This record gives sequence, structure tokens and C-alpha cells, in this order.
Amino acid sequence: MTEQRIPALDPENLTDDQSDALARINSIWGKPGNIGLTMLNNPEVARGFMGFWQAIQRAGMSPMDHEVICFEMAAQNGCHYCIPAHRFSATRRGLDLTLLERIAAGEALEGDARPAVLQRLVRRMVAVRGGLDDAEFAAARERFSEAELIAIVADIAHCMFTNIFNRLARTEIDSHLPAEPAGSG
Repeated sequence: MTEQRIPALDPENLTDDQSDALARINSIWGKPGNIGLTMLNNPEVARGFMGFWQAIQRAGMSPMDHEVICFEMAAQNGCHYCIPAHRFSATRRGLDLTLLERIAAGEALEGDARPAVLQRLVRRMVAVRGGLDDAEFAAARERFSEAELIAIVADIAHCMFTNIFNRLARTEIDSHLPAEPAGSG
């Protein structure tokens, strides 16, 4: 990958506003990673993003649901940063990466298991920008509650932001993030 275009800021050389935003990131994530340090170029957006991220985490979707959405979106959008970041997150959450790595490789999951249904719904919602027809909406409501549908949309929005942000900035992948699937090296 080429050089990062929007710099990750040095935590030792921040404005007061940037330091405040960094404290918020650290209180939620523990450490900012390159995505957080890069986002500090606009501290208001960094704070707003962290609030949105926290809301998504409390929105009632399972960790696997969240990661299915994030892997699908990162694969669709070609986000070099988000696949390793979510690989790390899924591992920390104790999730089985086999299915998620298939999604990262661009595979369509088959069957009626929740991850496959969720992946197909996310793909369709992105393709039609939320404009499901009545039959598609009825099918989605058979598997997902209204609250879950709203959480899915929120997670898609979160991923669109981070995917586009990281591609624009060319955010450098943190050294602690696994760039390759487990067992591929």
C-alpha cells in the first residue's frame, strides 16, 4: 500500500480539542489505533463517531451479527483496514472466523442460517439503498425485528463511514492487527 494520505496524529502534539477527543476514544477502545489517530484531524467527527459506535454496540445485535455486517461491508467496499480490524475484533470476541473469512473473500453464504440471511439482506439493502420492495421487507421482518432492522442500517452506515474514510486516508494497518487469515501464513 502507498503512504497514508491523511496523517495519523501524534498523541503528544495535539490541540486541547484533539486531546479531548482522544480521551473519549481511549475511554471506549482502550487505544485509538491508526484509524482513531487519523480521525483526530477532525475531533468533532471523532467524538460523534465514537458515540455512534457505542450506540451500535448496545443496539441488540449479537457479536456475530455485527461482524457479519462489518466483514460484508469491508469486502464490498475494498477496505484494506477494516478486514484486519474486524478479524482482530472477532478473535477477541471468541467468534469462529471460518465463516467470516468466507465473507471477507467475497463469498455468498448459502442456506437459512442467520449469518447467511443477514449477509443477503445487507447486500440487498446496499444494492437498493434501503429501498426493499414490500415482499423483501416482509421476508426481512420474518427474521429480524424492527429494532434489529434499524441496528442493521446503523451498522451499514458505520461501515460505510469507516470503509470510505480508511480508503480515502489510506490508513496504515496497525502492527497488532492480523493482516492475513489465521493459518494462512
